[in-house]
Amino acid sequence: MAGKLEQFEPIAVRSTETARLLGVSRPKVYELAARDDFRGAFKFGGCTLFSVEALREWVRAQCGAGGTE
Repeated sequence: MAGKLEQFEPIAVRSTETARLLGVSRPKVYELAARDDFRGAFKFGGCTLFSVEALREWVRAQCGAGGTE
């Protein structure tokens, strides 16, 4: 494996990447972080990070719930 770059998927992303993944604005992402039904945001140093798996689970739940807020 020496000399090869390993492909990896991040387990947490910043708000800008979260917004890009969801197709929404950064302020919307911070609204998501404040919601009671989303537990995937956390602080690391001065950054708010979002768990990629929690984002996936939340999106799946929204699809199952008809996508209502």
